[in-house]
Amino acid sequence: MRCFLIFPLRLLFCALLTGMDLHCQKAVLGDTANVGINYGMVADNLPPPTEVVELLKSISISKVKIYSTNRKVLRAFRNTGISFTVGIGNEDVASLISLESAMRWLHDNVLLYLPDTQISAIAVGNEAFSGNDTILMSNVLKAMQNIYVCLSNLGLSGKIHVSTPHSLAVLQNSYPPSAGSFLPELVQPFMKPLLSLLSISGSPFMINAYPFFAYKASPSTVNLEYALFLNREGMQDRSTGLLYYGMLDAQVDAIYSAMAGLGFNNVKVIVSETGWPSRGDADEAGANLKNAQIYNSNLIRRVASMKGTPLKPNVSLEAYVFALFNENMKPGPASERHYGLFMPDGMKSYDFGLDNPMSSTLYAANDVSASSNSLARYAAFWITPALYLLSSLSGNLIAASAF
Repeated sequence: MRCFLIFPLRLLFCALLTGMDLHCQKAVLGDTANVGINYGMVADNLPPPTEVVELLKSISISKVKIYSTNRKVLRAFRNTGISFTVGIGNEDVASLISLESAMRWLHDNVLLYLPDTQISAIAVGNEAFSGNDTILMSNVLKAMQNIYVCLSNLGLSGKIHVSTPHSLAVLQNSYPPSAGSFLPELVQPFMKPLLSLLSISGSPFMINAYPFFAYKASPSTVNLEYALFLNREGMQDRSTGLLYYGMLDAQVDAIYSAMAGLGFNNVKVIVSETGWPSRGDADEAGANLKNAQIYNSNLIRRVASMKGTPLKPNVSLEAYVFALFNENMKPGPASERHYGLFMPDGMKSYDFGLDNPMSSTLYAANDVSASSNSLARYAAFWITPALYLLSSLSGNLIAASAF
């Protein structure tokens, strides 16, 4: 792969004017403080947590999300300066619907590690609002409320956030972003109480957003360059006049619009999962190493710019890459086992631009690798309604906006 440094900046300007074949450009990366990573452990060949500590330090990652409260992990990360979001599985939520059980859980899974291990957030369940299990949804709300009350009583509510990750299937509409709205059946019983709690506690709305799923579902109509942060012209929301250069920003703003529609304008959106697989089955369009490299490199650069979305320009985007490792025991299609930035032996799956915290790789449009004849295809900029597809990550529905 050919690269060159942009010194001086007029070189890039001239290259764009002349159509120079830019395969990649080394560009100054901003602050990586808003770049986090999901540390999944559904594998039998991962390195010990003590080695993972050094791996994360080498790429300047200071935020990690795990799906449990793994003791070996939390102990290994003592006094490292790395902050954790810890998870509670959907199967465990029902055990936390009383204040007493919530306090016991906090004592055994959070307080036990403080202050040596930094725990900044608790993710209660995962994509619980995306299915039809209203009992689970109610239990998630009760557990969140109980954990928040317990944290408040302990004087920790301002230090540890409580939230729950959602898929985009909670949206009824995501086109255009300014028209984002939640499913009507979720609004009164679940979304309003949830947003009230998030607003009061200062906790974020967590969203798992995967442009990959939108492309995989409809490669003939979804603009791959837009999904990979490569669209130079931008897609315009005609209602607001705002331009979007990447699908992820549009997905986030659809959530902001949906919350605003319910009267909540002060809740921040955090992308709790996003990524692109480096390999997939034959019928998984776009799942290849080149696209994974482009998406994750440009994602990291986008987040490190510390800029907000078009709708919320003053609220910097925060995102957790999925995932740290390829996980060989995950069920489902091949893509499920190939989201990792690293292989289990600690070798990179590809260059994603975090060797040096002051540099990153911005990939250009002619690096896009697509299936057969879709590389140069510019499909419809808007897909309505949102594409709803099965998320192989969780078994729940994900609504991947193709905006």
